[in-house]
Order: sequence, then structure tokens, then C-alpha cells
Amino acid sequence: MSNTLRAFFVIMLLAFLVPGNRALAQGNAFTYQGQLLSNGRPANGTYDLRGILYDAEIGGSQIGPIVTNLAVPVTAGVITTSLDFGPGAFTGAARWLELGVRVTGGSAFTSLAPRQPMAPTPYALYAMTPAGPKGDPGPQGAQGIPGPQGPAGATGTKGDKGDPGPEGPMGPPGSADAWGLGGNAGTDPSTNFLGTTDAAALVLRAGNQPVLRMEGQPTGFRVTTGQLNAIDPSSTNSVILGGRGNSIAGAAHQTTIAGGTDNDIDSDQQASFIGGGARNRILQSNEYAVIAGGRDNRVGSNTVISLVVGGGENRMGNNVDGGIMIGGFRNDILGSTNADRRQIAPVLIGGSDNEIGRGRDSSFSVILGGDNNRIGENCAAAVIAGGTNNLIADGAEHSFAAGRRCRVNHMGAWVWADSQNASFPSRGVNTFNIRAEGGIHLNTDTSIFCGNATRQMLNLYTNDYGIGVQSSTLYFRSNLDFSWFRGGAHNDSRNNPGTGGTEMMRLTSGGLRVNGTFVSASDRNLKENFDAVDSKEVLEKVAALPISQWNYKADPNSRHVGPMAQDFHAAFGLGQDDKHIATIDADGVALAAIQGLNHKLAEQSAALKDRDERIARLESELAQLRGLVHKVLGEIHSN
Repeated sequence: MSNTLRAFFVIMLLAFLVPGNRALAQGNAFTYQGQLLSNGRPANGTYDLRGILYDAEIGGSQIGPIVTNLAVPVTAGVITTSLDFGPGAFTGAARWLELGVRVTGGSAFTSLAPRQPMAPTPYALYAMTPAGPKGDPGPQGAQGIPGPQGPAGATGTKGDKGDPGPEGPMGPPGSADAWGLGGNAGTDPSTNFLGTTDAAALVLRAGNQPVLRMEGQPTGFRVTTGQLNAIDPSSTNSVILGGRGNSIAGAAHQTTIAGGTDNDIDSDQQASFIGGGARNRILQSNEYAVIAGGRDNRVGSNTVISLVVGGGENRMGNNVDGGIMIGGFRNDILGSTNADRRQIAPVLIGGSDNEIGRGRDSSFSVILGGDNNRIGENCAAAVIAGGTNNLIADGAEHSFAAGRRCRVNHMGAWVWADSQNASFPSRGVNTFNIRAEGGIHLNTDTSIFCGNATRQMLNLYTNDYGIGVQSSTLYFRSNLDFSWFRGGAHNDSRNNPGTGGTEMMRLTSGGLRVNGTFVSASDRNLKENFDAVDSKEVLEKVAALPISQWNYKADPNSRHVGPMAQDFHAAFGLGQDDKHIATIDADGVALAAIQGLNHKLAEQSAALKDRDERIARLESELAQLRGLVHKVLGEIHSN
């Protein structure tokens, strides 16, 4: 195991009062607190710590005994222990501390270099006495080099005064160079300050607990407050403002944790931020990633401008640019597995157990709350507007779902489902699909406009039943019959107007029936191309036309009498084809045949009348002949 130890607090721990009117006395022990890293990460467990005090940074003589503390607990990299090098160890002279560490029970200590200077905190023991022993004066600085002699003047003036020699080293605590508890005057910020001039950190404690740690490097700074918080030394311009157990890993620049508990920002970050909460984590290699709070939320790797605001157990995946998650619980934006095909600007707001799929082609997708909703892979610009258990399948881009158990299986489909606990799928590409058991209700002043294109606009039961528009024609399509009802209620039975209803009209393949009778228009003004009809010829054709009794296959219970359309068309050449007999044609043929029959009867009547007249004349002539015969016979008898 490779360990490094970095000190950031050195402060006196033991103080006691001596009875009587003696001055306040101090013990010899002080608390040492530092940071222990194992393989670049904060260590945890128990370790043995060895301390040796020297009077020089390198070499020198050992001061006091070797202090060994066994099984020192280490939590989140922070190690705290008490060191006591005996009386006389700190007399005002410079001291350096050499530290060694090993895993508890290990065979040898690893000495950590360099030695750490023990200035100024242990010497603060002296500052707590009533008067404080005066520190030994520092050695006098060397005399300045005389300046060059000025040029000879009329009066022989002296040359300028030489620069002063370098200042001697600072005296021990309690000397005139110490900061006063009652304030200070006449300070120069360029030379008078609280802080360190070497690589050591500046640590402030309150209640014997570290509350602020500040580190400065040529490339930036690190500021840590709170307890058990840690910033890796390779991170610059990074801050932990409070909380407990928070950490910022290496190469994290301009990065901040504002507070909370056990939050982590991993390595290789640029301006990432965790605002608080608990156990939130931003993984490595992100730019401007933000977790504003909540708990157990995570931003994946290689994201840019990603935001998670509150909630719990929400996950922003890898390779996401501009992703947003707001609130909710156990929501996921899966991101992309390919850094070259990044997922751009997905949005997931609230709800629980919702998911936006992987891949660049699921960019610009949105889930607005709800529960157990999912947008699949390759679903660019897809939207689920809430509800529960809705699914936009893989590849269904530019689609929409809302309600309960919508199943969007096609690109560009819109699916709106009511509260029924059953799946409702889309019917095709670019379709608008609605399940509303209670019906669709429009305001009374609402009009519906269907554009100006010729097409079938309404499909009612597959494509076999519907309403459409052709050029200058509105048509109704039926697989079999058309019926018009007055009143009643819906009934699934064929041609049934329902309770209280009346069938006003029925159009079948057999013809049109209106209130039980067949009708046709016969206005002279609607007709043209008039030709005379030979009624005798029509009568002869009607007399020769086969007539039979039959029923329609679709209506086996209704018997009819009449000719077949093929025979009728062959005889008269009327109608659109040889599959139908128009009622007006049947009526016209019947009327023409009646006229032909009437003409025939008239001719026969005239012939009979002529015969009767001839018979009458014959009978008259016969009577006259009989009279003449009788007259002749009478005359004969008389003679």
C-alpha cells in the first residue's frame, strides 16, 4: 500500500490550572491532525503513527523521546492523535517533526518526507501565561553595505545612505512580531499577514475541531471547511464550504461542494458543483456538472453542462450534453455508450422510475413526471407528458404519449390514453391515436376543418367503412349496407335502429328502400335526349322476358319476383350495366308494355266493332231478304 501523510492541523490539546496563586501552566502534549491518502484516495481503518522531533530540517539532533501511537483510527483520510515529546522540547528554538506510518500491526514504519516545521502553534503554550516569557531576540541583521560616495560638490556632501541589511529571523511566539489579541495597527498587507510562506496549509480550529483549511499553490488554491472533508492536492481553485465527509478528487479545477454529507466529486473536473444533500456523486471527466442537492444522485462521466436538482437516486448517464433532471425518485437518463454519439439536451422532470434511453438519437427527448414511463433508444425529440406505464419504443422519434399504458410503436405517432388498465398502441406512422371511453367532447361553438385535400377523412371500422372526399363528391363507404335511423340508440345488430328508433332508409346491394318503399326522381326538367318508344315492341319483349321468384343471398328470408338484370339489359339495353335494374327502368318498361297491350286491345276492339257492324248489316239485309221472300211467297199463294 502506498500512503502519503499531509498535515493540516497542529494545535495544543492539553492545558490545566495549577492550584494556588501560581500562573496558568501548560502540559507538554499537543494534538496532531493530518490527512492520510492510500493510492491517491482518503484512507480508512487503523494505523500506527511514529513521531520524532529534530532541531533541523535535515540531519540535526533528536529532541526528546520517539513517540509511537498504535491503532490510531482513520476516517475518510483524517488522522488525529496526541504527541508528547516531554518538557523542554519547545524552548523557542526551531523544531521539525518527522512522521512515520504503517498499517496497524505492520513490520516497519514508512518515514514521510520532508520533515514538517513546528511553527508556530506548539509555541502558543507560552502565549497563555499571564505575562508570557519574552522570546530570545533574533540575531541582528548584518550591517548594510555603504552606498557609493556621491560626486564631489562644492561643499563636499556625503553620498547616499546604503540599503539596510536583511532582517533577522522572527523571534519566538510572544515576541514583538506576534499578532495581538486586541488587534494590530500599522500593518502592511504585503509583509504582515496570517498564513504560511511555505507549502504548508493554514488551518483554523474552534472548540479544538478543525473548521477551516486553506491551501495555496502557484496554480491556485484549495479551501476546506467542516469535518472529515478533503480536497486532493492536485486540484486547484476548489472549495468545500462545509458539511462532513465530502471530498474532491485530483485534477478537479474551479470545483465546489457547498455542504452536505458524504458527497464526492471525482477526478478531472472543470467547474463542477454539488450544493449539498447526502451521498451525491459526480463521476470523473465532466465540465460544468451540477447536483444541486437531494440524496444518492449521480452524474456520469464525460458530461457537459449537466444538471440534477434534488430528488433521490436519480442518474445522469455518460456522454450527455445539456441534460436536465429535476426532482423525483429513481429516474434515469441513460446517456450514450459512445463518446462520439453524445446524447444532447434530454430533460426528465419529477415522477419516479422514469427512463430516457441511450444514444445520440434520443437527444431532445422529454419526460414530464409520472411513474414508470420510458423513452427507448433512437427516439429523438420524443415526449411523454406524464401518466403511468407509458412506452415510446425504440426508433419512434418525434412522437408523443400521455395517459396510462400508451404504446407508441411508430415514428411521429401521438398516443393519448384514458385511465383504463390496458395497453393502447399506435396504429401507424404519423397517426393520432386516442382512447377515450367516455367520448370526445368539443365545445358547442367549435368547428372542425379538415383542409382542402381529396382523401378518405374518416375510417370507422378498418378501411371498409368511412367518409371521404373526391373531386366535387362526398362519398360514404360501406362493406354492405347503408341505413338511416330516426331516434333510438346504438345497437350492434344489422340495420337495427335500437330501442325507440325507426329505420327511415336502407340502401343495400338489392336497391334503395325509403320507409319501406322504393322511390326515384322523374322530373321532366331533370331529363334530356327524349326518344319515342314502340310500346308494341316493348310488350313483345316483356312477353318474352323470363320472370322468376327468388331471394337475395344476403337476405334469405325475403322472397321477390322479377327478371334478372342480365336478361333485362339484353332485352332493353337500359341501365349502367347488366348487374342492376333501376326501378325507374323497370317502371318505364312496365308502363310501355301496358301501353303496347292497350294499343293491341284497342286494335282488337276496333276489329270486333267492325265485325259487329258487318254482322248487323248482314242481319238487316237478311231480314230484308226474308221480308221480300215472304212477300213474294204471299203473292204466289194469293195467285
